[in-house]
Parts: sequence; structure tokens; C-alpha cells
Amino acid sequence: MGNTDVLCLDVETTTWNNGNPFNPKNSLVCIAWATEHESGCEPPTPEFLEFIKNKISSTSILTGHNIKFDLHWLRKHGVTALEPRIFDTQIGEFLLTDQKSKYPALEDCLVKYELGHKYDIVKNEYWAKGVNTNEIPWDILSEYAIQDVRMTLALYKKQSELMKPTKRRLWFLQGEDLKILQEMEYNGLKYDEDLCEERSRDIEGQIQQITRQLSAVYGSIPINFNSGDDLSAFLYGGTVKEIRKKHIGFFKSGQKIGEPRYQNEEVVHELPRLVQPLPRSELKKKGFYATNADTLLKLKPSKKTKELVGLIQQQVRLDTLLSKSYNGIRKANREQNWEPGRLHGQFNQVTVATGRLSSSSPNLQNIDGDALDLFISRYDE
Repeated sequence: MGNTDVLCLDVETTTWNNGNPFNPKNSLVCIAWATEHESGCEPPTPEFLEFIKNKISSTSILTGHNIKFDLHWLRKHGVTALEPRIFDTQIGEFLLTDQKSKYPALEDCLVKYELGHKYDIVKNEYWAKGVNTNEIPWDILSEYAIQDVRMTLALYKKQSELMKPTKRRLWFLQGEDLKILQEMEYNGLKYDEDLCEERSRDIEGQIQQITRQLSAVYGSIPINFNSGDDLSAFLYGGTVKEIRKKHIGFFKSGQKIGEPRYQNEEVVHELPRLVQPLPRSELKKKGFYATNADTLLKLKPSKKTKELVGLIQQQVRLDTLLSKSYNGIRKANREQNWEPGRLHGQFNQVTVATGRLSSSSPNLQNIDGDALDLFISRYDE
């Protein structure tokens, strides 16, 4: 097989959780490829996977749009791409816009550079109507996939023309980073499921106990301490609204004849100020003040209200720890249908203007320090 200077790849998969490669419900439906002179699309048979493996090993440059997704699927089928230089056209566009265009879509790039359009019939006539990828007629799906790789290859060429040498070196380095990030995402993070669930139950119990203590301050007034408005009124003074059922008579006909009738009645409770709000902490909603964690930590309560403010600070801290760490971890694993005790969070190269990485689904850069001991090495087994 002769040397291929630039190879473009694109895979099409079923669409559970946007085709997440670590959801066992998903499957690889086809692989499309294109070079300067030829292109094709086939299902992932052993013979075709071997063909793609040889194509990758004989190329010097590999391109694709958000190609990390495609590399995950290829690796699941025994095909890796460690040798070629990778130039992702989504990253390329991010760099060409001075890192202002987040997650640039292929179609938007094609229109911008007057290169043509994607074959939208698959999106509009099948995916939008709930037809999964493996149910789309092959002739339509393969035409769509081949059009995508051809257009992506044209986009790579255009970006290469526009890219200055210094920025192209950055593009190359981003491609090397992409290989490492793909490895990290593919392996995932192992965590202790039992400990995570145990901590969740313990924190929920602590929050309930604190809520009972805070609610006792105004025993007859229902205050939602998860509501910023209610918490502002509780701390800084203001109104808390309660909806009560008022008895207005009885049904005189119909299926409910003889049963009592009620209508909603709004009761407004005026609460006194317990703590002086910080200067310039008033919100756009007049009469309400900031209640975020940082603001609460800066408050200067009196001796009389110090314990009360401390309880609120503790509750906000526990709520954040529970939602963003313990419950957040369990929710991500459950919703993505990943294997038990594993997180395959994403690391994103095309979101932050400063060029730093971000993380999502879940945000692995925002795990609370108190929860870090959940994560365990798989090599200690």
C-alpha cells in the first residue's frame, strides 16, 4: 500500500446519549474514510477494520472533525492511531478564531469557507424523527458519511492554507494532547461505588438535621432553604410567600359532589433581618441579596446569630458536596449507562478562550477535595 499523505475518518454510531462510546447500548454502524483521490464507507467487519488499520499506519496525517469521538470507537474495535500526526478540524477552527468559537460545528465551518454542505437528509428525515442510525437505509447513510469525510478533508485543506506556521505548530501539539486525552477518557476513572453511596446517605442525613434546626426558628413559616429568595429573606429580612388551601365550600354536582372545595390562597410572611448583608451584594431582584457560598463565608454575624449563620454555611457546603460530587458521580454513571464504578468524563480542548482544558459529563476538574478518596487505582488489585 502506497503512502497516504492525509487520511480523513468519520464513524457513524447509534445515538443513545449522543452516541457515547462507553454506553453498551450503542454500536458502531459504519466507518467512512477519504484521501485526496479515493473514499469509501463500510460496516465494521473484521476485513474492513484491518483495511482501516493499514490505512492509518501508512498515513502521515490523520484528520477529522471532533476526531477523539471517532478514535474511541475505532479503539473499541482494536484500531489505534498513535503514529500519525492528528489535525482535528474542530480544534483548527477554534485556533483560527483565536479560541473564540466554542465547539465549532462542521456545517458552520463549511458555510464559512464556502466549501459546500453536509448531507442533511440523515439528520432531518431520520434522526430528527427518532430513527436510529442502524435503521437508516444503507445507501443514504453511506452517502451521508462519505460526504462528511470529503467535506472534512476539504476543510482541513482550507484551514491549512490559512494557518500561520506558529499556529500550525500549536495545532499539531493539540493533536498530540488529543491522543493522551483519548487514552484518559477511554480508560476512565475507577471509584468506590459503595463508599460513594454511603457518603451520600450520611450527608443527606446531616442536611435533614440542619434543616430541622433552621426551620425551628420560624416553626409555622415554611421556608425552602434551597431557594435563594427564601434564604435571603431568612438571613437579611424580607418576604416569604406561602400557598395555602382555603376551604370555600362543597362540590354540588359531578363526580366530587359533597366533597370539600378549596382554592389557593397566597400568604405573605414578613421576616426580620438577622444579619447585615455585605455591601454591593444586592441582587437585580430588589430586596434580595446574594446567598452563595463565598458570600456566606464573608458575613459578620452577631454573637446571637453566629451559630445560625454557621448552620447555613454548613448546609450550603454539604448541598454542594452532595450534588456536585457524590450524587453527581452516581448520576453521571447511571445516566450514561457506564460500567459500574467507572467514570468516562470528557476533556474539552475547544471551550475556554485561554486555551486551558475543561471537563464535562461529569466535570472531573470540579470534584471536591473531600471526595477525592473515592477514586482508587485499578493497579492495586
